[in-house]
Amino acid sequence: MKTEIDLTLEIEVDAPRADVWAFVSDPERLPEWFSEFESAEQVSEGPPGVGAVVRYTITQGSRSGTFETTEWESGSRLSWDGPPLRWMGGGGKPRGTFTLIDAGEGRTRFTGHFHPELTGTQALLRPYLKRWIRRERQASLRKMKELVERRSPDS
Repeated sequence: MKTEIDLTLEIEVDAPRADVWAFVSDPERLPEWFSEFESAEQVSEGPPGVGAVVRYTITQGSRSGTFETTEWESGSRLSWDGPPLRWMGGGGKPRGTFTLIDAGEGRTRFTGHFHPELTGTQALLRPYLKRWIRRERQASLRKMKELVERRSPDS
């Protein structure tokens, strides 16, 4: 059994798009704003971009997995996809997209589209997991906003 969660969240950041992009496109910063990430680092050779592979560890169960950058429009859009991370008789395939657009006067509109694919027991838990992911991602976006605005010289 497979099912997908489809979740889109937006937030406006009082910082230029370049500052937001520098923060959200750096995989090593993920643990700073995604609470479930223990660590993340690019393990493939070369610069970030399409084909870059990131290895991550999440706090729940200290499980590790990878995802690959599948789309990269520097400064405005990146997407990722990875193999399912196994957990309790099922798994979750990490997939999503970050999109940034100018919101005027040095502000940025950040959109996170998260659409993990769930299998096995995880698919049965879809309603609960969707609520959990929504709550966690909203908190993550607020944390990213706070961190970027604090660091941005223009804000």
